[in-house]
Amino acid sequence: MRSLAIALSFGMVFGGLADRGLITHAQSVDVTNIKDELSPGEFRAYGESSPKNLRSRIGELTFTKGGFAGGYPSLETIKTLKNELDFHKATQAYIWAVPIVSYARWLESHEELFGAKDGQIVRMISPKAKQGILTANATTPYAVAFADLSRTGPLVFDIPKGMSAGVVNDIWQRGIHDFGMSGPDRGNGAKLLILAPEMAIPNGLDANEYTVIRNGSNIVFLGIRALMPDPAEADQLLSSFRIFPYAKRANPTLHPIIDVDESTEWGQWQPHGMAYWQALKKIMDREVFEDRDRFFLSMLASLGLEKGQPFQPTAAQAEVLKEAAVIGEAMLKSITFDKPFSNNAPYKGTNWDQLMVVTVDDRDGDMDQLYRRAAFTWEAVSRGKAYYIEQAGIGQQYRTAYKDGKGNFFEGDKHYKLTMPPNAPAEVFWSIVVYDVNTRTLILNDEGRAALSSRTGLIQNEDGSVTVHFSPELPAGVEKANWIQTNPDESWFSYLRFYGPTQAYFDQTYPLQDIMPVN
Repeated sequence: MRSLAIALSFGMVFGGLADRGLITHAQSVDVTNIKDELSPGEFRAYGESSPKNLRSRIGELTFTKGGFAGGYPSLETIKTLKNELDFHKATQAYIWAVPIVSYARWLESHEELFGAKDGQIVRMISPKAKQGILTANATTPYAVAFADLSRTGPLVFDIPKGMSAGVVNDIWQRGIHDFGMSGPDRGNGAKLLILAPEMAIPNGLDANEYTVIRNGSNIVFLGIRALMPDPAEADQLLSSFRIFPYAKRANPTLHPIIDVDESTEWGQWQPHGMAYWQALKKIMDREVFEDRDRFFLSMLASLGLEKGQPFQPTAAQAEVLKEAAVIGEAMLKSITFDKPFSNNAPYKGTNWDQLMVVTVDDRDGDMDQLYRRAAFTWEAVSRGKAYYIEQAGIGQQYRTAYKDGKGNFFEGDKHYKLTMPPNAPAEVFWSIVVYDVNTRTLILNDEGRAALSSRTGLIQNEDGSVTVHFSPELPAGVEKANWIQTNPDESWFSYLRFYGPTQAYFDQTYPLQDIMPVN
């Protein structure tokens, strides 16, 4: 009882002193309450009176005498801040590297899985052969070649006359050149000479014979499409493309086309976790970088990823990199599937979103589109000027949907439907394709069908409209020809493509509907 009385008396005494301000206790102040807009005199004085304890999103931060303004961060706080700095560097580097990792993964499959040489064309015809391509269409054959210009030197790309279209991209998926029907040659054929960034033009080059193209990286991507509907004619045209080093132009080695079979599993998607950084390091060692990328390379070097050096992160670095890869991927999903970018394209009032949110070369006035580029190359692949043509009857137009008409994301265990009113705005045809969120590739379902189109025998309603259903099981009363099977344990999204879009698309007189949930 005596000790309790003493304690109570001490409490009363010191409590009273504290109430009168004679004894102060360190109190945390929220970081948003730090004083700003101070005069020079107030700024100096704040170095003596600023708070020593701050509450922040990363926890409690403490400072020595002088507080936040006039003191040092405590050693414990310094440790917290350095770890947080590393995490921020890693998440931003993750976002920066999205396009290069995507193409690097495709390049790896091209060289190590398909066994393709520099400039050798690899063709993917069936949907299963295209299973590794981000948001590929299900109808058009794909033909692709990669070449490492640091190995080949100046590269000749001899494009035959005919109905083809394609793009030259650098490793960042920037559109360097369009060719074929959508390029300056207008299908009349061309002979390109592709150079790496610092590569000299060969002495004595005949400027009348070659069009010189300066690539933005060592690795060059060549995407080719033969546009004629007859497969035999398309094969003949594709076989006429020639890709070889300029130094061997007198007697070039021409490689046969490689066809990817349906049993080969591959994917160009960005991998999860530490595998992402390993893929980035592998391509970093083969590439050259522009001035705009040097700060990101500095961030990566401080985390153990440096060009030409072994990737041996410390335990602390590995922990940060793993967490940042997971959070970085989640951040990418947030800006891809719920885009924060302005959308002034047609049908803004629906949940059919805009795909081409990034420019063909990243440029946008005084800046480059870091986050738009990342969002686009997270879900899709390659860019060319033809992708941006908005003219009736020319090319194709894309709409993307991640949410139903009520604003909820699509999930594979639910039933949805899309009604396409009569007279869809497409001179050639329209198609609807389903992709899974994890890989962003054609959905692999038991039905073996990821897409439907106006060419696949859809059953029309009495008014000429068409209703397409999406669900894990065929709904009662629904024609199988109008159904795309979804997988119940995953989420999905869709692309709606209009080939040869009509004016009704651009002036929005076609009443495009949202995909709606079915109770």
